[in-house]
Order: sequence, then structure tokens, then C-alpha cells
Amino acid sequence: MTSHMEEPMKTAMLLCILFLFGSGLMALTGYGTTAPVINDTVDPSLSILAPNGGEAWYIGDTRDITWSATDTNILSNSVNLWYSLNGGTDYTSIIENTLNDGIHPWALPSVQSYNARVRIKVSDSFGNYSQKASASPFSITYVPPLPPDGVAVNTSNGLDAVITWQPVTQNIYNSPLTPDGYIVLYNETPYEDDQYYYFLGRSYTTTYTHHDVAEFRDQMFYKVLAYKNYRGDVDNVIQAALANPDAKISLAELKAALRSYTVGGDK
Repeated sequence: MTSHMEEPMKTAMLLCILFLFGSGLMALTGYGTTAPVINDTVDPSLSILAPNGGEAWYIGDTRDITWSATDTNILSNSVNLWYSLNGGTDYTSIIENTLNDGIHPWALPSVQSYNARVRIKVSDSFGNYSQKASASPFSITYVPPLPPDGVAVNTSNGLDAVITWQPVTQNIYNSPLTPDGYIVLYNETPYEDDQYYYFLGRSYTTTYTHHDVAEFRDQMFYKVLAYKNYRGDVDNVIQAALANPDAKISLAELKAALRSYTVGGDK
């Protein structure tokens, strides 16, 4: 039989046990160690190495896009690459989530541009990112043929000037590049103004005859341009020249119109 004095003692002992147990919980939870919280708000450091402006790259080639990106918490496969052919107004994806190894081989697009740029974005594991574009434009153009060698003039019949040259032969990216034709220009005094010539004609071979020129002129100088008709606009350029044969042609304007040209030697 329990006495009235034993009840308070039991109650006191129970409260003591609960207090000790509660203190133990407090010790475990209140004084335990936790990992420090990292709050990274710094964007990765990013630099574009190439193409960063001024490069002249050719359609059909594969060139390396290179960059440098560093960050303590950078993701290994968080690099996205784009290119633009209109100075950055529009961009087209090259690759997404590639490795941050600082280099990516890029098969150049088959569209000419003198206002191309690339853009690179890199991210870290905290959502910070850096994004940069080429500092200035670079060009992607068709490969021009080499200049014709061995330009020579013969007036064996005393009247006609027969202009001849060596055929242009070359390999580009293990494929032959053969000109679609040659444009022949002439001028009596190239040293007076060698930036302007008269249009003489077009040849699909390696010779062109300037008829009866020796009857009226003591000397004549010729320039031969090899061209590839990549864009299909060479005919328009030549037809415009034929429509006004007495007008001088600016070589700079002709080259700009052709976009793919080389100039042979003077004779």
C-alpha cells in the first residue's frame, strides 16, 4: 500500500528524469556542429580568345573557338556557344552544355559575312553566369583563287595583243579549287592611277586577244583577275561593265562586287 508521502517523492523523481532527458535533447540539438552555408554571388571570369575580331575565316574550313573561363564553383559542362552573321542582332546556337575546356572546333557556316561574331556563356553551380561576344566583327568568306602567274603579252602579228597566263591550280581543305573564269582589264598608264582600269573582257581559258590595239597604242598594260562565281553575281558585274566600256573601273569596287577575287601580274 502506497503512503501519501511516497506519491510526492515519485512525482519529484519523474520530473527529475524528464528534466535530465530534456536537457540531453537540448545538448544534442542546441550545441551540435553544422556545415557552413556558402553563398556564392560572384560571376565566373570569362574571356574570348578567338575569334575576337578581325579574323578572316573561310567557308568550308573548321576553326577553333577558344576562351578562358574560371570560377571556384564553375560547372564542367556549362558552356554555350552561338554565332551571329549580322553583328549580334541575331544568334544561332553552335553547341549547348559543352565542356569548359577552353576550345571547341567549329565547322564554319556556308554563308558569307563580314560582320560575324561569336557569343559565349558559362555558368557556375549557384546560377551565376558570364556572357560575352566577340569584341569586334570577323569575316567568314569564300576562299578566293590564287593570282594567275606568268601573265605575258605577245604582238607577233603587229596588231593584236595576245594576253596569256598560267592556269590557277590549288587545293583547299583537300579539295581542288579551280577558277570559274578570268577577267581581263587594261590601262595605258597604270603608274598614273593604278587603281583604275578599263574592262576588256572575260575568258574561260588562259588567253585573251585585244584586237588591233597595237595599231593605235604604243604601250598597254593588263591586269588579270581570277574569280569563283560563288554567289552567282559575277555576270551582273560583267554586264554592267560591258554596258559602259569607256568608263574606268575601280579595282576596289570590282573586288567588293566579286567578293572572291585575286589579281594577277601587270604586263
